[in-house]
Order: sequence, then C-alpha cells, then structure tokens
Amino acid sequence: MFLKFIIFILILITPSTSYSIDRCREYIIEVRNQHIRYFGPSFPWWYGLGQLKQESCCRSSVTAFDAGMGIAQFMPSTHKYVEKLMGVKLDPYNPANAIRMQAFYMSTIHKQNKFKDKKLWLTYQAYNGGWKLLYVESARAQSEKWLPMRESCQRKTIKLKSGSLLNFCDVNYDYSKKVFKYGNLYRVTKDGQEYW
Repeated sequence: MFLKFIIFILILITPSTSYSIDRCREYIIEVRNQHIRYFGPSFPWWYGLGQLKQESCCRSSVTAFDAGMGIAQFMPSTHKYVEKLMGVKLDPYNPANAIRMQAFYMSTIHKQNKFKDKKLWLTYQAYNGGWKLLYVESARAQSEKWLPMRESCQRKTIKLKSGSLLNFCDVNYDYSKKVFKYGNLYRVTKDGQEYW
C-alpha cells in the first residue's frame, strides 16, 4: 500500500508533456479524496476525473450552451437538487465545491442503480441521461451490456443552430466510453470496482 502511495505521488510531481498541458492534473487529489469519501476506498476515483475532463476539460469557470455550470457542468435544477440533498449551499463554479457535489451526486445515482451487476458505465450514463431511458433500453435489448443497449436506443435527434444533427443515443452511449477513456489517463492501480 505504501509503495502505491509513493508511485501516486511520483506521478503527481513528475513533469511530462501529457500532464504539463492537462488542467485536470491539479484536481487529482481533490477528486480522489471526495470520491473515496462518498464511495469508499475501493472506488476507482480516476473515473471521476475522467468525467470532469469530459464535462468541461476541467475548466471551472465555464458555462455551457445548455446552462451547465462549472467543472462538473451541473444543470441549474440538478445543482439545486444536490444542494438540497446535501443540506448546504455550494458554488458550482468553485472547483472544490463542484467536485464534492459531483462525488456526492454520483454516489447517490450509483445507489439508485437497479441493474443486476451495477456496472459503473451505467452510473455515468445515468448522470448524463437518467435511469428511466436506460431501463427501457435494457428491457428492449434484453441485456445489461453496452452494445445491445446502444443498438436498442431510440432517442431523439435534434438539429443544432450550426445545421449539424445531434443524436441523443450517440451522446449518451459515447459519454460512458469517454469517461472510461479519460479516466484511464489517471489510473494508478488495477484495484476498484469494474467499469464494464
């Protein structure tokens, strides 16, 4: 355990091309601490960092076109809901507040997971699009696996101001893949709950 900790610290302080331009690096310890706080010590916290990278590229002052706020891109209604659950006012543009809210909310969502295996990719998709549609897609696919559920997806497609089309099946099913990909950039151990 001590050796893993030393390796983790060396990763944090070792300059490298990939880390030197990565804003997310400065949030590693906060994400780790908050995810362990709300999920427990075996949770693979690096996916929390991958989620922040996917949501905002770890930019704390950003507001998205759809009103998502801060580093975790909380929608205003979700932000109010999480504050109510936590019983405290937290600024979504303050990275420490947003990371705490992210870990708490992801833990809350994960506990709501009614799927048999409780895989993490489902929890991240629920963050992005809600449980209801995932349960429908799973029932339609007669599976709890990513590919059959993706193939059974029948969500809407909208036309953006730019003229391009946005397919909500692509958005939601690619979301979990991106969180996994980005999270693995910060992985420090093979321990923890399975993602897929």
